[in-house]
Amino acid sequence: MKKKIKYSIFLHWMTFLCLCLPFFYTGCKKAEAPAEETVQIDTTSVTTELTNTLKIDSLVIDKEHKSIVNEESKPEEKEKTLSQTLSKKYTFLQPILVSKENTFSGFAMIIDSVSYITIFSIFIYFLLSILSLTIKYLDANAIKIIVLLDALALLFLIISEPIGIFNDRLWGLWIAIILFSTVTILDIYILTKYHQNKRKDCA
Repeated sequence: MKKKIKYSIFLHWMTFLCLCLPFFYTGCKKAEAPAEETVQIDTTSVTTELTNTLKIDSLVIDKEHKSIVNEESKPEEKEKTLSQTLSKKYTFLQPILVSKENTFSGFAMIIDSVSYITIFSIFIYFLLSILSLTIKYLDANAIKIIVLLDALALLFLIISEPIGIFNDRLWGLWIAIILFSTVTILDIYILTKYHQNKRKDCA
């Protein structure tokens, strides 16, 4: 049993090394520079084109000015949060979530935070993983808590999303998921063996 716990601890440390691997794109992909083209200018048509472009530019500027004035006159519509949408749809939730104008309750903040949980899930995974590893050092017999923390950490690792635009998962994340899944399965195996030994001792 002690050997299996040592293997579990070793693999657990390896999962932290996986955090150095590429998980997601930064949100920007390197664009290739367009090929330069040589253009020959006809000098005879320059003057006529200039007069036409000046007329067109003045018309465009006038239209843009009018559209800006119209947009400024319109009242700004703020994006509604999940708690605001729920309180508007279900009026009985309004005293709990948004009791007064421009205010949020604690429950409203919790509901609004749920939509961002996938972005911060890597950080939550890291905290749960550290707690699980710490308990392995402090009390290896608390295997139930260890398995629970492992399962929650693995869940947050799987649902993780990047802050950037591109949601493509890179090979580093898949290695981390596979390795931590191995740690979780090994800890579940240790838990079953622990219960079997306990039953034998009681008998």
